[in-house]
Amino acid sequence: MKYTWISALAMMLAVPAVGFSQADSSRLQKSGVPVAGDTLTIHYNPAGGPLAGKDHIRGMVYTFNNYKWGLDDVNLQLHNGVYDAKYYVPENCAFVAFKFYVEQDGQIAAYDNNNDLGFVETTLNKQGMALPGGALAWGTFRKPSFGHAPQGYFEKFNIGDEALEMWIRKEMKNYGQNMPYYFGVYKDMLKLTLGDEYNEKIERNLVRLAGLPNIDESNYAQIYSAFKIDLKDERKADSVKAVILAKYPHGQMARQLEFNEAVNNKDNDEKLAKLDKFLKDFPIADMQKDSSADQRFMYYTTFRELATGYVAAAKINQLMALLPQMDFATLVEVYRWNVERHLMMNSMPLDSVYPLGKAIITEALTKVHDGSYNEALRFTPQQADEFAQTQMDKKLGMHARLLDKMGRYDEALTYIRMISPEFLYTSAKLNDAHIDILEHTGNGAQVDAVLETGVSKNAATPAMIERLKKEYVAKNGKEDGFDAYMEGLKPAADMEKFRAEVRAGLMNVKYTPFKLKDLAGKVVNSADFKDKIVVIDFWATWCTPCKAAFPGMQMVVDKYAKDKNIAFYFIATQAASDKYKEDIKSYISKSGYRFNVLLDDISNKGTQDKVFRTISPIFKSSGIPRKIIVKNGVIRWSSEGYGGSASKLVDELTYVIDLLKNEN
Repeated sequence: MKYTWISALAMMLAVPAVGFSQADSSRLQKSGVPVAGDTLTIHYNPAGGPLAGKDHIRGMVYTFNNYKWGLDDVNLQLHNGVYDAKYYVPENCAFVAFKFYVEQDGQIAAYDNNNDLGFVETTLNKQGMALPGGALAWGTFRKPSFGHAPQGYFEKFNIGDEALEMWIRKEMKNYGQNMPYYFGVYKDMLKLTLGDEYNEKIERNLVRLAGLPNIDESNYAQIYSAFKIDLKDERKADSVKAVILAKYPHGQMARQLEFNEAVNNKDNDEKLAKLDKFLKDFPIADMQKDSSADQRFMYYTTFRELATGYVAAAKINQLMALLPQMDFATLVEVYRWNVERHLMMNSMPLDSVYPLGKAIITEALTKVHDGSYNEALRFTPQQADEFAQTQMDKKLGMHARLLDKMGRYDEALTYIRMISPEFLYTSAKLNDAHIDILEHTGNGAQVDAVLETGVSKNAATPAMIERLKKEYVAKNGKEDGFDAYMEGLKPAADMEKFRAEVRAGLMNVKYTPFKLKDLAGKVVNSADFKDKIVVIDFWATWCTPCKAAFPGMQMVVDKYAKDKNIAFYFIATQAASDKYKEDIKSYISKSGYRFNVLLDDISNKGTQDKVFRTISPIFKSSGIPRKIIVKNGVIRWSSEGYGGSASKLVDELTYVIDLLKNEN
């Protein structure tokens, strides 16, 4: 093989041990080179970049510390259009990469990474020398396709294979004694660059690694994996596996093997028994002490499986005994599946799940800031805390709704008062429950505030809107002006942002014409729609979100009932039983909805989704509810799912309909 990188490598190895820096744009200024163990002052000016004119800009920093990647917050302070921050560079941190961003609905909406060149730099120690890991981080971070550094920083930037090899070999030259920390990176670099010579040369390296005095179980696992997967040498792989299990009888491989045996058991009772034994044989506390272990997923899965099994077997006390071992992320999931699900689907008596729900909420409140959502650098610590708090607020709201349904109003009010002010009025169903709780606890004077605030957040149920209307008529003597009053409650900036999002969803996509029968057997032909604005809602009787959206849909249907240029069709699709026609008729009859229901036809696959199958590929999703609005033979707008607010759904569809009505 021809090593075309040698001359470049020789030049690089001749460079003194100093930091390396990607050319910063003028938007980021620093007080010198970052020094590990010292505070770095930075000044970020968004002018001229993607965040110019944005509010609430935040900062984050990727770090490489003792050969481990980390993600931290940079707390920015705004002064005269420039964001200032002091960031303490951790001891032994060899590399930093800054990123500035703004969020929308908890997601990064826009960011600045120096025009995809990166605000990146290797650090120095206090003696002015580069630190272990600096060259390795510099190479791997700037080649995201290699997969050995955090993803999501660069959009397209990616150094070449030769440059990557150069930086890794520089790390080897300067810090070869640390090879056990980055052998996996080195091995994958060889696979990338050696081609057919890899198999021949990797075994020599595996033997060399095995002979080093400071290797740990993760290194033995790398050797095992290379023999088994790369070299397909089962005999040597089994030999290494035997060494690992003998040296580390309660280590990572032994833990993985027992977990696999338990979770893959086909007999449910045996599976639960083996998972319970797994927790006893490999306590979660031991895994957490192992800094090289990344096996939290095993315990997340184990607790989920045990929780579901124990609830089904009415062994609630056994499950509650496990709660202290669970982290916050696991507790949230256990509550969702074993308490919230039964509340939403009425699948278990609430008295049965109430003790478990209360115990989970109590435990979760003590662990909300445990960082358990920080796995795999998904979030900075601050982002993880904020996400966890949102999850806590949702579960507090859900538990308050459960208690309201049970008539435990005083207890429910206690949980309502724990919810963060930012979240309290953002759920329509919670607002409904909140009103009921206030009325049953002698706090009726606070109901109007919940009604108006719920509307202002666009999180109101039909019952809330009807009640507000009655109060408006009682106060004003007439209904005239109520719609304007409702609109006046909603902040103009919020509504403009909402409308901009709706406008961004407008489209022009042709759909396949169809003919379907309604519940009375009358044929509806889409060719007859012509220039009508037609709202189509794909739904199913088994689909909880579909049915949850129906009160809001009824409001929209009623709003346009006298407009002959607007029509609504509710296409029942994806039936779950052979007697779906009877089930649909029964549901519509009992629910009282005044909908024009069409029955989807049987497709060539034998399933009741012929029309929906022509629609779903357009959106690359087969999820329902799926609403589309069509006009002149094309789909003009669509949405999937239901956010839980009838008032928001009404506003959304109304705005699209009005836009289409006003087209030239």
